[in-house]
Amino acid sequence: MPAVPPARLIAAVAASLALAAPAAHAQDGGGVPAPGPGDPCPTAYPSDGASKPSIARWMGRAAAVRGLPQELPVMAGLAESGLRNLSGPSYAGFFGMHRSLNAGPYRGFPRNPELQLRWFTDQAVLVRQREIAEGEMDYGSDESGYGLWVADVERPAPKNRSGYQPHLDAARELLGGSCTPAGFTADTVAPPLRARSARRQRSSITVKVACPAEGCVAGASAMIPLPRRPRRAATTAVAVPTRGRTTLTIRLGRRALRAAPFRTRVQVIGVDEAGNPATVARSVRVTG
Repeated sequence: MPAVPPARLIAAVAASLALAAPAAHAQDGGGVPAPGPGDPCPTAYPSDGASKPSIARWMGRAAAVRGLPQELPVMAGLAESGLRNLSGPSYAGFFGMHRSLNAGPYRGFPRNPELQLRWFTDQAVLVRQREIAEGEMDYGSDESGYGLWVADVERPAPKNRSGYQPHLDAARELLGGSCTPAGFTADTVAPPLRARSARRQRSSITVKVACPAEGCVAGASAMIPLPRRPRRAATTAVAVPTRGRTTLTIRLGRRALRAAPFRTRVQVIGVDEAGNPATVARSVRVTG
């Protein structure tokens, strides 16, 4: 299948994702065991001339230590470049990255596949955090949705969003098994989450959110008891820095305010980089 062309807006969208993402992580670290002799999944880029299975396994290991499905970067690379490190005038690398991303933490990516893979895994982590924080609690849990997850990272034209899923089987064949390092333990612990809000609020609902132990991405939602059909109102998920605090604001439209006064349950979801969600609920009376 020919490569899926990236959308022309990928530069602006991906750049904004990069700015909101937590600090980039090394592919191995934090106690992740180094590969032993004969380990088929290298930590370092094996070279442009390496076989596709070697490149796929390098990608798979990097995904595994970020808590991502190992197939994701391989599927993206197959679709965008045929799993080759391309050098084009506007888009480059394995993942069709726009050259405007050649700045900040990804400066030098056209000549550095390690940065390309870091970009992809950073964005895949952030996409999952945002989707879960906005209420899609099962995001990424079903392999039939891996292609759409890749599409949420790559941001192709709408007609091409279905072009990644067909590469799942080929990605698995190239990987040839698991690239999770021996002795590696995935993070399955939800982050501590704190949320404070006034008990009575008027034109909008605001919640102050903190993730004191580690950075997270958080969102909030509430059901608005409209006369004929209740409506869910929600915030856009935002990054919450470690030991920092962020205010989430749920905007209430005119119809909601006409229904005031009413009491509602505000649910806050905070998600760490491993995709572990924590939830906190607060009761708020909207007085209008």
